[in-house]
Amino acid sequence: MNQDWISLLVRRRWPLFLLSCLLMAFALAGFRQFVFDSSPRVFFDDDNAEYERFEALEDTYGRDFRLFFMMSAEDGDVFQPSHLQALREMTERCWQLAFVRRVDSLSNFQYSHSEGDDLFVEDLLSDDIINDPERLAARKAIALSDPDIAGRLVAKNGGHAAIVLALNMTPEDVQTPESAEMVKQARALADEIAARYPGVKFAATGNLLSTYYNMEVAQQDMAVMVPLMFGLMFLFLGFMLRSISTVVVTLIIAFCSAVGALGLSAWLGITFSILASNALIIGITVAVAHCVHIFTQLFKDLQHLPKAEALAATLRTNFLAVSMTSLTTMLGFLSLNTNDLPPAVALGNAAAIATALAWLLSFTLLPALVMLLPFKAHTTSEYLIEGRMSRLGEWVIRRPYPILLLMIALSVAALHLSFNNRLNDNLIQTLHEPHIFRSDTQAIDNQFGALYINNYDMDSGSENGIVDPRYLREMDKFVTYLRSQPEVSSVHAFSDIIKRLNQSMHGEDPAYYTIPDDRELISQYLLLYEMSLPFGLDLNEMLTPDKRRSVVVVGMPSQDTHTDIAVDQRIWEWQQHNLPPEYQARNISLSNIWSYLTIHSLTNSLEGSIVALVLISAVMLFMLRSVRYGVISLIPNLLPAAFGFAAWYFISGNVGLGLTCVVIITMGIVVDDTVHFLVKYQRALKENGGNAEQAVRATFRQVGSAIFITTVVLAAGFGVLGMSQIVINSALGQVTAVILLAAFLLDVLLLPVLLLIADRRRKLALAVPPLQPAQPHDVRHEHNLAPVQRAGKAEVI
Repeated sequence: MNQDWISLLVRRRWPLFLLSCLLMAFALAGFRQFVFDSSPRVFFDDDNAEYERFEALEDTYGRDFRLFFMMSAEDGDVFQPSHLQALREMTERCWQLAFVRRVDSLSNFQYSHSEGDDLFVEDLLSDDIINDPERLAARKAIALSDPDIAGRLVAKNGGHAAIVLALNMTPEDVQTPESAEMVKQARALADEIAARYPGVKFAATGNLLSTYYNMEVAQQDMAVMVPLMFGLMFLFLGFMLRSISTVVVTLIIAFCSAVGALGLSAWLGITFSILASNALIIGITVAVAHCVHIFTQLFKDLQHLPKAEALAATLRTNFLAVSMTSLTTMLGFLSLNTNDLPPAVALGNAAAIATALAWLLSFTLLPALVMLLPFKAHTTSEYLIEGRMSRLGEWVIRRPYPILLLMIALSVAALHLSFNNRLNDNLIQTLHEPHIFRSDTQAIDNQFGALYINNYDMDSGSENGIVDPRYLREMDKFVTYLRSQPEVSSVHAFSDIIKRLNQSMHGEDPAYYTIPDDRELISQYLLLYEMSLPFGLDLNEMLTPDKRRSVVVVGMPSQDTHTDIAVDQRIWEWQQHNLPPEYQARNISLSNIWSYLTIHSLTNSLEGSIVALVLISAVMLFMLRSVRYGVISLIPNLLPAAFGFAAWYFISGNVGLGLTCVVIITMGIVVDDTVHFLVKYQRALKENGGNAEQAVRATFRQVGSAIFITTVVLAAGFGVLGMSQIVINSALGQVTAVILLAAFLLDVLLLPVLLLIADRRRKLALAVPPLQPAQPHDVRHEHNLAPVQRAGKAEVI
């Protein structure tokens, strides 16, 4: 490293400070372009073929944004007149909410019956029916036996009724204040009706509520968790280094790195999500790690040098290691661009920007702040830690082979446990219990099991082909099969409407609950039925305008990834063996896309990890100029992930979508300490004539305390994140905290042992010869090099 250039950083600190401020001003201006999307749809790439099919389905039958209210009767029977009055009022008033295009419930279900040759279509539970005990009993029997009603609009035990709001929204509308206001009004309406009708209560779920609550919790995390994480990290830092100035400078560098990355990312059009927002935390951790290494060295140099010279010497000592860690960390994050998850790509790019800013500000803004604020030599907790780390180094040097065997055994066990995790996820379980969304969702799932909505868009092959008896019989055969599956809770299909109309037109004779043979008769039934339907309850959500296609809507309870995929494949195989090819239809649903995406993202993660590994290895080999050290460095960088997932096996055992890219994320963070250890070890090895034991001792003295401090500070920060109510964030925080602790143990136990074994009987080609009396010129030249600690005393070499 050119020493004049480093000195220039200190001399020109105020122009660099000004440039840093201008850069931050530009970054902060980018927040006008900041976009946050908390909906599950942000995980689907626009180029995803399955998601394109889903959007095409929405364009045909209406957007799949819904609110699902469940009204429960405390006495266990929703068919009480007062309960049904509450249901009717809730149904009617929901039409008045913003964005609502349709409201379906037990009360306004369009029940068809005939009198002579006349067909009547009316609300199943009108006011006259509710107030007539005999007719109400008859309609109750119909509701609990009709396959199109039971399990979809009323629970099969009769104790719960559904009110389903279909919303005319776009994905952009979901993020607006108007959408949030609509959710609040809907919940307030349910509370009002529950207060006026004793004996009923409401629960609510749906993809709109999921987005709303995820946004709400994310904002709470930003307001509470992030400041708490900041506070805890800097509390530890202040305690360790006993310097308010250190905490202030680190806080400024971390804040500028993290917030500046968000602003610059916004300028680049990056959309943030719950997962991508973790770039803020990553920016903080990377900046803190750099500052810890710089300040621990600075306080050593201040023992024997003036502040300006000590700062220059510190920057020289750390420039290579900080630059290497920044480059390798950036490469790790950028490798997330191989992932098909847009939030993972956004996270990788934003985190890479944060890493670059942390590096830049550590050599521009930091020198100015250090010279501005009071920094002087004093006793810090770091020296106490250094003594213990030196004793740990001695212990490692005396017992390399037992430690090696122990670490091998632990690593094998960790790998075994980590591979026992199941790649599994659930689209609904985005928030931890006891959040109201989780409890309401679970209650609705238990009664209706209709949270996973699967759509089968069946094409008749021609205009008005849906009235073809053959088409309807094949559909009815498919519907019958679906209802026989244990995972299916409800099926809503056009064939059921035709069968019910045929029965009604034949005096309600159950023998006529079948598909007629006459195409013209079916056309007449459809025409009479559509003419009898009230506004807003037409068949547009089931039939295409040209009457060529009809969608079969299948409700299933929320389920894990493997079950969802197994059911999908089972249904598809049945279609291939039992339906004509022209009528076969693949499932189109967000939940199914999510399930396959979870599996596919594992492949992406493995590919990204390999790319990151290759790039980081190339940088390490080039910078360390040693194949041996480059290979050795991979071990403590890769194994920590195994320990993290081993711990996760005991915590959960299921790896969801958010954790599939954690290996790449943490690889970029844990490489920091490994690089610092190896760079300082190489230098110490040359200074000690190739003596590996002395080099390890010197390395422990020089960086052991910094590695310990960064581990404690960062693990504490991610531990706070682990308490988040958002499942993805809490899982990332918990696993990362364990990985950081594991990385520390591997860096101070396994890494030095591997170096001792590799270098114990080897003299470096560039080893320093026995000390000779130094010439004056040499002394002056060496004086410009970084100071090191020898035998517990500061000495300039």
